[in-house]
Amino acid sequence: MGVLMQFANVVLNKANTLSFSINAGDMLVLQLVSQEAKTAAIDMALGDMIPAQGEVLLQGEPVQAAKPGSIGFIPEMGGLISNLKTWENVTLPLWYHGKRQVQPTEESVTRWLARLGLEQNEWESFMSSPAARLRPAERKMAGVLRGLVLAPQLLVIDAAVFDDVEASLAQAWVAVLEEFVREAEGRAVLVVANTATVLPWKIIK
Repeated sequence: MGVLMQFANVVLNKANTLSFSINAGDMLVLQLVSQEAKTAAIDMALGDMIPAQGEVLLQGEPVQAAKPGSIGFIPEMGGLISNLKTWENVTLPLWYHGKRQVQPTEESVTRWLARLGLEQNEWESFMSSPAARLRPAERKMAGVLRGLVLAPQLLVIDAAVFDDVEASLAQAWVAVLEEFVREAEGRAVLVVANTATVLPWKIIK
């Protein structure tokens, strides 16, 4: 499988210089020493920050030039807009990137909901609820769902998404993310952490 993203001699701070590649099909955990380093690495992977030294490439090109929607992000608490309903939060990136089609979107949402660990009789209330009324674990689940529905090449995840979540839910999300990567060529997941994690994927330090 080809290289999807490359951190080439990227200097985060005096303690961290990153050089590693993410291949299509990879599930990786980048474990760093501080919250500040984690935030910087995430911002660089998303193309929101240009390294002072080194470069971040997506398929051999600067990540800032990536096609919109090719990189997705799941923040610690889901990154939802509080006054929008869950459905609106989940589908908003599709509108933004011009990828939303009603029937395929509904089918994708239904499919992933069936795998994320939410009981089917709770789907309607979950999707119609304003984000501000969701419990913390539900906000995280909505963020995971949004990342899956966007279907990017690379899905970047703040490892804190898995914190304070029931073990059965966390396991369901791990299985779903693995399915997401397996189901299409050219996908990968990068989790960025600043503490030790029990996630079952290869750790880069």
